[in-house]
Amino acid sequence: MIKPPLLLASPHRLPFLTGSLGLGSTAAWWLSALVQIHAGSIMAIAPAMPASLLHGPAMLFLGFTPFVFGFLLTVIPRWMGYPDLAWQRYAPVGVLLALGVTCALIGLWSAQPPLLLGGLAILGGGWGLGLLFLAQLLLVNRRDGKPPCWHAASAIVAQVLGLLALPCAIGFVITTDPRLLRLANLLAINGFLLPVFLTVAHRMVPFFARMAVKDYQPWRPDWLLAAIWAMLGLRLLGEGFAQATMLALGSTGLALMTSVMAFKWWPRGPAPGLLNALLWGFLWAPVGFALSALDAGGVALGRAPLHALLIGFAGSMLVAMVTRVTQGHSGRPLAMFGLAWAAFAGIQLAAVMRIWAALRTEDSAILLLAAGAFLFGLAPWLVRNALVYSRPRIDGRPG
Repeated sequence: MIKPPLLLASPHRLPFLTGSLGLGSTAAWWLSALVQIHAGSIMAIAPAMPASLLHGPAMLFLGFTPFVFGFLLTVIPRWMGYPDLAWQRYAPVGVLLALGVTCALIGLWSAQPPLLLGGLAILGGGWGLGLLFLAQLLLVNRRDGKPPCWHAASAIVAQVLGLLALPCAIGFVITTDPRLLRLANLLAINGFLLPVFLTVAHRMVPFFARMAVKDYQPWRPDWLLAAIWAMLGLRLLGEGFAQATMLALGSTGLALMTSVMAFKWWPRGPAPGLLNALLWGFLWAPVGFALSALDAGGVALGRAPLHALLIGFAGSMLVAMVTRVTQGHSGRPLAMFGLAWAAFAGIQLAAVMRIWAALRTEDSAILLLAAGAFLFGLAPWLVRNALVYSRPRIDGRPG
C-alpha cells in the first residue's frame, strides 16, 4: 500500500492548511484595503471593482470554504457509519482547493483579475469533485438500506447551493454586474454557510456535550433540521425578491429556533472550555437572526445583522470546531488552549466592533478596529494550527 504524503494523510490536513492561509490572507488584504480607504484612496482589483465589493466573496470562498470541506470530508463518512475516505479520493479535492485559493489570493493581492478568475475556477473544480464524492456516499447509504443521514443530506444540499454561488461570483469579476454579486452573496450566505454551520451544530454540539458532561441528555430532533431549512428558504426568497415580510418571518423563526436550541443544549453543570466555546459562539445565531428580523421590520440596522451571523456565529463556531478537529486528529487533548482562546476573543471583539460600525453608518475608524481585531486575534492561532497540519501526530498514530 502506498503511504500518502503527510499533508494528505488525513482529509482535513490540506484543506485546513489552505483555510488557514485563505482566512488569514483575506483578513490581511481587507485590513489593508480599509487602511487605504481610511486614508482617502481606494484599493481595487479593477476600475469598477473596489475591494469593498470583493470582500464578501473573498472571505466566503477563500476563507471559510476550505475549512468546510476539510470538516465534511472527515465527518460525513463517519456520520453514515462508513470508514474514512481513501486518501486517493480526497487528495485531488484538497490539492485543487489549495491551488485555487492560492491562485485567487495572488490575484487579489496583485490586482490581477485573470489570476483571481483562474483561482476561483480551480476552486470550483475541487468543490465539484468533493461534492461528487460526498453525494456518492448518500447513494451508497441508500443502497445499503441504512436509515437516512439527514445531516449529511443537509450539508450536501448546502454545498450544492454554494457551488451555484461560485459561478455568480466569477461572472461578477468578468462583467462587474452587481446583480451577479448580490446573487453570489445571497446564495453563499443563506444557502451555503449558514446552513452548513447550523447543520453541523445540530449534529455535533449535543454529541460533544454528551461526551463531556455527566448525565447530559442530547436533543437534536430531525424535524428541527427541516424547520431550519424552511426558515432559511424564507430568508433566501425574502432577500432575493426584496420581500421584507418574508425575510422577517424567516429570521424570526430562526431566532426562536436557535434560542430553543441553545437553551436545550446548555449543560446543567460544569462543562469543559471547548464545549463552552461552542455554546457561547452559538448564541450569536439567535442574536443575529433577531437583529435581521428587526431590520426587515423597519428598524434600520445596516449590516449589523449580517456580521453578527458571519463574524459572531460562523466565526466563533469555526474557531471552536477547527480547534476540536485539529487537537483530536493530531493526538492532542480535546481542549481550548491559549491561542485558541485569543482567537475566540478576537472574534467576539471583531463582531461587536463591526456591529457598532454598522450602527454608526459604517464609521471607518471602527471598521479598522474590527478588521484589526479579526486579523490579529486569529493570526497566531492560524499559524500554530498550520504548523500542526504540517507535522505528524504526536501520538505516533497514522492520519
